[in-house]
Amino acid sequence: NQTHRDYPLTRCLHELFEDQVAKTPDAEALVFENQRLTYRDLNARANQLAHHLRARGMGPDVLVGLCVERSVEMVVAILGILKAGGAYVPLDPEYPKDRLQSMLEDAQSPIILTQRRLRDVLPESGASVFCLDTEWAALAGESVENPVNSSGPENICYVIFTSGTTGRPKGVMNVHKGVVNLLQWMQDEYRLTVQDRVIQTAPYSFDFSVEEFFWPLIVGASVVLVRPGGHREPGYLIDLIRRERITTMDFVPSML
Repeated sequence: NQTHRDYPLTRCLHELFEDQVAKTPDAEALVFENQRLTYRDLNARANQLAHHLRARGMGPDVLVGLCVERSVEMVVAILGILKAGGAYVPLDPEYPKDRLQSMLEDAQSPIILTQRRLRDVLPESGASVFCLDTEWAALAGESVENPVNSSGPENICYVIFTSGTTGRPKGVMNVHKGVVNLLQWMQDEYRLTVQDRVIQTAPYSFDFSVEEFFWPLIVGASVVLVRPGGHREPGYLIDLIRRERITTMDFVPSML
């Protein structure tokens, strides 16, 4: 039962990503449809969002609602929220409106990041709303440099709500330290390299998605996002796996 490992548990998720950006800035980090971002490009966009959120009062343990379809904006938003010191709360646009309302009431998010086509999905709340796709020009003047880190390993990185099968859905908080520990173990076991290409299929409202986002991005591998709804389409997935030369994937047995 000697399980001790010298993992960097004093570092936050986004700091491990920034470390990798410094090592492989020109490597391909993210692929979605016809969009391809290097580590440098992805980091720069996330930094601009982070500085914008900081200016609006973002800090440690502040919960930011995130209502988006799978896209480049989704990954930029997740990284940007963490870099600003906050924690993201996935608001799956496929959820019923009353469930989203309940989640927002519990989270008390001061700001929600979304996409223009999803504005009508969101219930009324006191939060301000920023559309990542149509309002991005407002961030053009923000710095592309890494913001000074304001969060620590014990701060919340995300809150994912339970299914509600036993009553009202409950928000489960996870901290940087726990996720970093898991990802370091995964790397010890499976050894991704900069040549690896990982397909991202899990909805971001399931915490398994955290592994698909961050594990590749802290070791220099590439993340390939499936299109919205694509995780339910075997034919599309097979074509994507072949076309993008996917090396690593994780499916439930029925889909596999």
